[in-house]
Amino acid sequence: MARRGKKKPTDGDELQARLAALRADLEALQDNLKGLAGDAGDAATTKMNAAINDAMESVQDMAERVEDWGEDHLVSVRESVREQPLASCALAMGVGALLGAILFRR
Repeated sequence: MARRGKKKPTDGDELQARLAALRADLEALQDNLKGLAGDAGDAATTKMNAAINDAMESVQDMAERVEDWGEDHLVSVRESVREQPLASCALAMGVGALLGAILFRR
């Protein structure tokens, strides 16, 4: 007599089911990691933008200070240059060489 009942799961069927569940779990984990990487990138971008904005504010503040100092001391600087032109040229050349060395250093 042949049995017509439920087919018992074999070890192969159970293994296939476990592999399918494992595959689904790995895909979910991969999606979660992609999300975390995207969030970390967004956080890094936000921090970088904040740092750039702070640096720009500092540069603008320094430029305003230099401009104010230049306006306040323009007359005395002109008189010093007229009284000591060679020293003024040497100073300007030294500052230019220093800035060139700093900015064009490779």
